[in-house]
Amino acid sequence: MPISRRDAAKDAAIRALLPGPPARVFEASAGRGELAWGLLQAGHAVLVSNWRRGAVAHAIEEIEADLNKALPLEDAAFDAVVCREVIEHVESVPHTLREFFRLLRPGGVLVLTFPNRLLLRSRLYHLLTGFYEGMESPINLDVVQGEAHINLIGYPEMDYFLRKAGFDVTHVVSSHKKPLDRLLLVFRPLLALLGRYYLLHHDKRQKEHSKEAPAHRDYNRLILARLTSPDLLAGKDVVLRAVKPG
Repeated sequence: MPISRRDAAKDAAIRALLPGPPARVFEASAGRGELAWGLLQAGHAVLVSNWRRGAVAHAIEEIEADLNKALPLEDAAFDAVVCREVIEHVESVPHTLREFFRLLRPGGVLVLTFPNRLLLRSRLYHLLTGFYEGMESPINLDVVQGEAHINLIGYPEMDYFLRKAGFDVTHVVSSHKKPLDRLLLVFRPLLALLGRYYLLHHDKRQKEHSKEAPAHRDYNRLILARLTSPDLLAGKDVVLRAVKPG
């Protein structure tokens, strides 16, 4: 099955954020393994997992693994971990990120992609319906858990989970922007102004969201800059790079 233009762009964005070959790479829930095959061809050593073995379409080493549980792999075994459009399907995002952190050597890289529920069009849809782009209606109860976007979270929450797991987030981009979403960027200056007020100045003494400490203020500025970037205002997906310190 040929890869779509959108998926090709996403895979190119992922490859650009990975260390150069040769690197030991683990791709979690890799599906048929198209991205993994490209990494193997580029000179990386690649291992993939799937919910059940036998999904990959190429001669790639594959294991069976449930991302909701401990992964059957050794600590610090990889230079890079890739999780492509999967994290929104797992039951516990913090657990899965902690497992990825465990698998990486110090200085190792996690490249993570997930739907961007906070692009402008999705925010408008949420205002009108209570749902986001990528989760346009309630999940049907006959859908097997994990086959729907059960954890469609926004970038700020993902950033928090990554940092609590021990990662440093270094790059945040998007690989796909529709023409309509690009047009909506005319509202970016207004959103940046409103965001600056609410994230930096409004109600500064909330217990869980203190804005007065310099470290908190700097972090809020960072989140604001990313939320009002063209990538996160107009991009259909979030493609980020997080590094294990050391």
